[in-house]
Amino acid sequence: MTAKTTKEIAEWVCKTGYDNFEFNANDIQYINGLALGHIGMAIAGSTMDFGKMVIDYAKEFNAHADAGVINGGFLCSAEYAALANGAAAHTTRLEDNSWPESIYSCGGWPTPFALAEKPKFSGKDVIEAFVIGWEVAGRLGIVAADATNKGWAIFSSFLSIGCAVMAAKMLKLDVEQTACAISLAASQAAGIARQTGTGAHLIEAGFNGRNGICAAKLAKVGYTGSQTILEGRGGYMDLLADRPEFDLPLGDGWRVMEIGMKKYPCCWLGHLGIDTTFDLINEHNIKWDDVESVTHHVNNTFPLYLKYDDPQTGEDARFSIQHNTVCCFFDKKVFLDSFTDKKAKDPKYVEARKKVHVTVHPEYPEGHLTWRGPVTIKMKNGKVFEKLRDGIKGLANDKLNQNEVMQKYTGCVNFAGILTREQAEEIAGMVWDLDKMKDVSELCHMLTFIGRR
Repeated sequence: MTAKTTKEIAEWVCKTGYDNFEFNANDIQYINGLALGHIGMAIAGSTMDFGKMVIDYAKEFNAHADAGVINGGFLCSAEYAALANGAAAHTTRLEDNSWPESIYSCGGWPTPFALAEKPKFSGKDVIEAFVIGWEVAGRLGIVAADATNKGWAIFSSFLSIGCAVMAAKMLKLDVEQTACAISLAASQAAGIARQTGTGAHLIEAGFNGRNGICAAKLAKVGYTGSQTILEGRGGYMDLLADRPEFDLPLGDGWRVMEIGMKKYPCCWLGHLGIDTTFDLINEHNIKWDDVESVTHHVNNTFPLYLKYDDPQTGEDARFSIQHNTVCCFFDKKVFLDSFTDKKAKDPKYVEARKKVHVTVHPEYPEGHLTWRGPVTIKMKNGKVFEKLRDGIKGLANDKLNQNEVMQKYTGCVNFAGILTREQAEEIAGMVWDLDKMKDVSELCHMLTFIGRR
């Protein structure tokens, strides 16, 4: 179906269900793997500073014991469970995205899980809501992808709307209520690229679930919003991206299958440089002491996000190609412990980052992953090594396999250090069978009360 209006989107949402997906076994396994990756991120993020802060904040909203906060040991309202779990997962910066809409799944999964826990919904219910909400958010994001060049973080902007759709499915809203939920979410939807490297950027993923659930609950009790909020002059798409008209081919190839899984816990824009740097190191046996300089060739969008030449915190470092590059040489494996405040300020890393440069090419196409710029390594002996890499491992056209997803999940769990091996394996086994799970509340309880059973 092609949707051109808010009302048509709502009609599609209400008539579409799990049976319309027609996914094969490999597709379902991939979706379950996305859920497992998200849970691993949330577990790891719950032990990090910003994750702990948002968990403490969510405790203020525990009057309604509707949904659990991962590793929080308490239940609270669905809105704030989704906020805490989304922000904690995003704290790792391991979020999985689909492109070119650049929307992250860590901001989506918490919504259906939070709303499924108390009513004891099935895993299929969770998957159904996630896939349908993701489809709406993704299709809108593709239309508005150019907004990223102006500094909008559309991964947050459209996922608030997507989470409202997820919540509308879980709450079984009718067409008019669903349109109102979309409208109410649009009034809350934002996301600003300049926030990268700060706690505000991390919690935007949590705002998505909170805003989406809030919008759907308000619509359910009769709160209204413009039924034409997305389209036309002055509509959300016009304001954000100068696109008053749009055609969304909803369900014509599901956007959930275009989600790529991150290997490295830093901005996606830095992954091509990391992969290429590792290739050059391994292909030419390059040692850091022999390097004179490293240069990354990028487009105009790149500096909006990877903007920290000399990061002062672990969060800054996740948006620093200089830090990424040095970690390739010093850490051998770039993962969560590469991005700490201590490592960002380590004199060895500080001095080394001075040898890493970024050259912006205005002629490269703008956008998140729309360029294929090479990495050039100049050696002290005068030799120059350069490579133009074809693609990034983990994106939809080169997906992680089941073993690689497990490695990511296990890496997160090991970093957190709060689960026994048996507990971690039990959780993983349950999530790999999410589509077969009759009641997700047991999984949610295990994640909420980690180490407290």
